[in-house]
Amino acid sequence: MEKNSVSNYKTIFNFIPSILLILDENKNVIEVNKKIETLGYEIEEIVGKNLYELPFFISGEKLKEIFEGKTPVVEVLTKIGEKREMSIELIEIKEEKNLYYAIILSDFTFIKKLKENETLLNEWLKLAEKSVSGIYIYDEDFNILYANPAFCEIWGYSKDEILKKKVYELVYKEDVPLLLEMARKRFSGEIEIVSFYLRAIDKYGKMKYGKVIGRVTNYLGKKVIMGSVLDITDRVEYEKKLKEEHELISKILNGTIYAFSEIIEVKDPYTAGHQLKVSKLAERISKELGYEEEKVREIVWASLLHDIGKISIPSEILVLPRKLTPLEFEIVKKHPIIGYNVLKKIPNFETIAKIVLQHHERNDGSGYPDGLKEKNILKEAKILSVADVIEAMVSHRPYRPALRIEDALEEIYKNRKIKFDEEIVEICINLFEKRKFEF
Repeated sequence: MEKNSVSNYKTIFNFIPSILLILDENKNVIEVNKKIETLGYEIEEIVGKNLYELPFFISGEKLKEIFEGKTPVVEVLTKIGEKREMSIELIEIKEEKNLYYAIILSDFTFIKKLKENETLLNEWLKLAEKSVSGIYIYDEDFNILYANPAFCEIWGYSKDEILKKKVYELVYKEDVPLLLEMARKRFSGEIEIVSFYLRAIDKYGKMKYGKVIGRVTNYLGKKVIMGSVLDITDRVEYEKKLKEEHELISKILNGTIYAFSEIIEVKDPYTAGHQLKVSKLAERISKELGYEEEKVREIVWASLLHDIGKISIPSEILVLPRKLTPLEFEIVKKHPIIGYNVLKKIPNFETIAKIVLQHHERNDGSGYPDGLKEKNILKEAKILSVADVIEAMVSHRPYRPALRIEDALEEIYKNRKIKFDEEIVEICINLFEKRKFEF
């Protein structure tokens, strides 16, 4: 990341009008913004601690609930022992193979006091004029009674224009029912405080995205909803751009892998379509095992590339119309190692490279290149080996005719536990017998 980018990121991180914690997948705090100082704590006192060890959270049970999406409000303790009520939001962030959490805490203790003190409310409104968050108040008829400059700026309207509108007129039509439902629940007393996302269309027709937090209070003798909206349009658009770039890179990578697969088949025309067929079967087996999308994709890519090492084997050996001699077979047995050495150089292909390296290993140690036994062979490689063997047996070769699928399934059934993983064999046989899969 460039120096200016880091500087901008830090500026935004510390100027967000809420406490922001970044956690790793084990819920350890890896970063916190300067707003933590509003509770009396220094950044150094918080970073490195686990979420459940943080000194300002009163209830561990409440923390568990936020990961289940059950509670938007928690009580926290300042360093001097003062209790504060805060809204809390959890965001999951997936970055390549890493998982992070962002926790956003917004203080509502002050607003809660406003319910009983309208003089204090008026003082707060003066402060709201300088807030970088959009501050608003609207009544049960959805009339906007107050909007600070930041709120007006989000929509591009003047204050006079904003105050003539109903609040739902500012919201994107598909999100109006959500706004109305959240308002109904608060005005009816069903809930006191909510935090949710809304889309809006500004004066110039541009789509805006906002994080809304609001609760019921009293203002000028009326029951109203008071809250804030944070414009997160830039963040949403940046995330969309990242997603689009990621999808484009995935398409390019996927296309490159298929291209490499076809290059191998040009060198060995007798196995044309072999790698693609193997990948289809391996994919179905992986899904039956309940693997997540990312793991399934790794297995598919490894299947498409499992014979890439044959690029270094002389073509005359690959196309021989007879069984190989022991010496010729020793040359062919090197292709998993060659494939591994090629693929391990590609970033994030470490697992794929190992699957390719082990796809000819067998549970009893009779495979190659390393004679690995059951516990030392990747489950992904065991999936590929079954798919590879089945497809090879049912395909014609110059030195033998194709077997019937029933005979091929019988062969791997005989060798379950011995050479092949029993669970994978049973899934494979079931796929064919129940007609859930065919080449």
